[in-house]
Amino acid sequence: MKKYIKKFVARGLFVCGIGPVVLAIVYAVLNATGVVSEISVFEMVIGIASVTVLAFIAGGISMIYDVERLPIAIAALIHAGVLYLDYIVIYLINGWLKEGVVPFVIFTSYFFAGFALVWLIIYLTSKKSTDEVNMALSSMQSEEE
Repeated sequence: MKKYIKKFVARGLFVCGIGPVVLAIVYAVLNATGVVSEISVFEMVIGIASVTVLAFIAGGISMIYDVERLPIAIAALIHAGVLYLDYIVIYLINGWLKEGVVPFVIFTSYFFAGFALVWLIIYLTSKKSTDEVNMALSSMQSEEE
C-alpha cells in the first residue's frame, strides 16, 4: 500500500504544475473572446490553488493501473470515478459549473464521452501495436520452420 501512495504523490507532484498553466491559457482565451474581461485576485488565487489540487489528483490517480490485483475494467472505473469527482468539486468551487440538473447532466455526458474516447484511442493503439508484434513473431516462427 505504501508504494502506491508514493506513486500517487510522485505522479501528482509531477503533473500539478501543469494545472495553473492550463488555467492561465483558459483565462487568456476567455479574455481574448470577450467572455471574461477581468477576475478578482480572490478568484485567481482560488483558481490557481484548486487547479493545482485538481492536477495533483488527476496525475496521482493514474497509479491505479499499477495495482496488479485490480482488473483493468475496475481500475478504469475507479480512475473515472475519482476524476469525475475531482472535476465536479473543483468546477463547483470555482463557479465554472452552474448548479442544477441540466448542467450536471451535460457535464457528466461530456466527461464520460471524453473518457470513453480516450480509452478507445488507447485500446486501438495498443491493439495495433500488439497485432504488429504478433505478426512479426509469426513471420519469425515461419522463417525458422
